[in-house]
Amino acid sequence: MYVGIGIPCNYEHVPRAFFESMMLLRKPGYQFIMSTYGDISEMRNNIVEEALAARCTHLLMMDTDMLYHQNTIYSLLAHELPVVGALCFRRKPPFDPLMLKGKPGSYTSIDEWNKDALVEVDATGTGCLMFHMDVFKAMPRPWFVVRQNPDGSPIGEDIGFCHELREAGYRIFVDTSIPSAHLSTMQVTEETYRWYKAVAMRNYKSRNKEE
Repeated sequence: MYVGIGIPCNYEHVPRAFFESMMLLRKPGYQFIMSTYGDISEMRNNIVEEALAARCTHLLMMDTDMLYHQNTIYSLLAHELPVVGALCFRRKPPFDPLMLKGKPGSYTSIDEWNKDALVEVDATGTGCLMFHMDVFKAMPRPWFVVRQNPDGSPIGEDIGFCHELREAGYRIFVDTSIPSAHLSTMQVTEETYRWYKAVAMRNYKSRNKEE
């Protein structure tokens, strides 16, 4: 077992929270691979090439705007699946889970799931996604490219690769028992305040009813 930990990062600073969670990860034998040049597709492809050259058995793609549980790597490895990831959420509204069903141009998020389940999806992001390296050996280069939806709009390099994997017969899973968090920044305005106040009041009334 030799895991490549691949991180695309073409900027100088990363959040301290990400760094701390990265350092606390329980790791087997591993190769740290950081790609720092090019766009996101190029960086991901470079990471795969380095993992192949290092003879890694698995590759865990990670992003620097995420928080990871310390058992993430071992939990994903335990499934012995070609492609499996942790449950991640979009970092901007509508903050939906990146567990997608459908095809390019018509993906929808799975809205209900069991807390400790292995959920099969058609696509997910690469914020915390583990691949067995045989996947890349079987798929043609380049693996990560910006593809297009039927209407001409762009498909993210990660979602597009998931579609290619599905077309090739691979199944993709998300383990909802593995906690992760997407780090985000946001503007706080009057609307933010009133939204928060409305949600807090609704929760307060709900608790009083239960009591």
